[in-house]
Amino acid sequence: MWPRWIRAMATIWVAWDSKQRKSLDWFWVLVVLLLGPLMLPLYLTVRPLIKGERRVGGFLWNLFISLENFATWVVGLAAAAVFVENITTPHDPNLPEVRRAEIKAGSLAGVFIFIFLVGLEKLGFDYFRQHVEKSLSNS
Repeated sequence: MWPRWIRAMATIWVAWDSKQRKSLDWFWVLVVLLLGPLMLPLYLTVRPLIKGERRVGGFLWNLFISLENFATWVVGLAAAAVFVENITTPHDPNLPEVRRAEIKAGSLAGVFIFIFLVGLEKLGFDYFRQHVEKSLSNS
């Protein structure tokens, strides 16, 4: 189950986004409120487009793109939570000083490695997406 604050933030964002698109869609606000943020990729796939925005490909392709973005955010939030947990855990007086330093150093190194790997993933996926969308628009 999602924490209430994440569910509330996702619901508020859906309401704000749909209002920005000139169509406050209470259906999607309730869906995200009741079923949680896992419904965000589906909302992003079917929400109305604003002027200048376009979608290439069909429903499944756009859902795939939304799921990739959603997964990146969820993994990023999980990594941030682990980092905060590891940085605050070393205040345990039962841990030796060397062990606390190892935890902090490993956590900091993990953040840099994570940022690098997410950057590579986003670059690779962006290249893949451009290649597929170019072939979709040519056919």
